Amino acid sequence: MKAPKEPDTELGRRDLLVEALLSLSPDMIVTIDQHSVIQSIGAVAATMLGYEGNELVGQNVKVMIPPPYRDEHEANVRRYIDTHEAHIIGVGRKLEAQRKDGTLFPIYLRVAEVWDGGNPLFVGLIHDLTKEEQAKDREQEMRTAMQHMSRVASMGEMATGLAHEINQPLTAINQYLSAASHQLRNGKPDIASAQEFIEKASRQTERTSDIIRSLRKFVRFTGGEKTRCALEPLIRETIDLSLLESERKRITVDVDIPDTLPDVLVEPVQIQQVLHNLLRNALEATAKVVRPHIRIFAKPHRETHVQICLEDNGPGIDSALKDELFERFVSGKSQGLGIGLAICRSIVSAHGGTIWAEEAEPTGARFCFAIPAATRSQQ
Repeated sequence: MKAPKEPDTELGRRDLLVEALLSLSPDMIVTIDQHSVIQSIGAVAATMLGYEGNELVGQNVKVMIPPPYRDEHEANVRRYIDTHEAHIIGVGRKLEAQRKDGTLFPIYLRVAEVWDGGNPLFVGLIHDLTKEEQAKDREQEMRTAMQHMSRVASMGEMATGLAHEINQPLTAINQYLSAASHQLRNGKPDIASAQEFIEKASRQTERTSDIIRSLRKFVRFTGGEKTRCALEPLIRETIDLSLLESERKRITVDVDIPDTLPDVLVEPVQIQQVLHNLLRNALEATAKVVRPHIRIFAKPHRETHVQICLEDNGPGIDSALKDELFERFVSGKSQGLGIGLAICRSIVSAHGGTIWAEEAEPTGARFCFAIPAATRSQQ
């Protein structure tokens, strides 16, 4: 086997080095001229895009750029040639590339400029984000499934109380309809009284429907789409869902939300799950308190976020668990799974926020989390 022939010139040696780099790089390397014509492309890039060998060399780079990025690319190149102002040179960004068969895939692109005999060349380093995006999607699917499981489990824990709560209006409906029927069966039917009983039965039907509708909304498998929400209605709806009628009679819940507070940009059901978990924890913490009290308040947080706090007058935070409260499978309850606060942290983090716990004064615990406020354009 003969050794490869040494190139005779410095230019030849440089070309060999460039070819080696193009063939060895795990990322795609593409070189184009000022007219966006591809001058060179690595073997990895050609394979990822579905082309063979140097099939792409000599073609306009727009064959691998889908709309609307195609028009944007051409405008950026023209602007740079005319003004020499760098808008994307040296700046990484995410976009999509187009394969030969027309399919799209996510990439991360960085562009550098070199000069060749007075003419600019542009070198693009392209990293395929397909695996990263797929892993992110799988992680999100698992997180969503776990959150859904937690909501269903939470409703399971409240099943007995909910059955009682639904049974009350159903019993009332039966009694009102029986009374109405009795009034109509008399020798001299009392139409007005019968109508009054029927209207009362109708109101109880609406009450039952509201309970079931709230449960279905809370337990449904949500996709996690964020929307602008007013905070106070979100909190009050969660209180109505989370506290049984008997619990509302036992405990005082105060809500203090300033009118000037901006709306929040959230996935409503997920934030309701955070509030629900914190409310149920506060209920359990105050189970032996003579006059249990929960206070929910909110205020601006670091200009871009809104801080929501839930405070109880229970015994406070167990010092042995304080540093691990938001870890999975850590629980202060004898029969708790220890995933409620971990899921709270996961949801808040996915919203671009933070969650923490602190001692309340004079006794009790305060759990706070900060989530993004909706900007004016989002409002």
